Amino acid sequence: MSQPTPMMGQSPTNEYGPIGQEGTFLDHVGGIEWRVEPDAVSIRLTVRPAHVNPNGTVHGGLILTLLDFTLGAEVERSLGAGQQGHPITIQLSSSMIGAASLGETVLGSARVTARTKTMSFVSGEITCGDRLIASATAVFRNPRIA
Repeated sequence: MSQPTPMMGQSPTNEYGPIGQEGTFLDHVGGIEWRVEPDAVSIRLTVRPAHVNPNGTVHGGLILTLLDFTLGAEVERSLGAGQQGHPITIQLSSSMIGAASLGETVLGSARVTARTKTMSFVSGEITCGDRLIASATAVFRNPRIA
């Protein structure tokens, strides 16, 4: 099993690509892509049959997974190089507002709202076109400085 690809030091790009989490839970979920830019991280996922609930819409657990990954990736990007490890989720609060169906593409975005030496506070959302699917706020434990 390969190790997760660290984000720190990754070159910014305007293209979505694999998240580099081969052999991990996120690899098992499948289909998550991300784009790392100098001032933001965004994710996207096209809803597959394995992603939906019996109602034919994306499963709420997947939405929470996408929020956790998006918010944590934005914390990591905003901290920059020199960190040892990855941010750890301390608290995640979310509101499920809408739904996405099979074949639709959802996008995730986040922004750090505050930071202390040891914690980062972040908010974000998952959208599908012009529809808000879910929003969240979270607290992450910052990685140690290398």
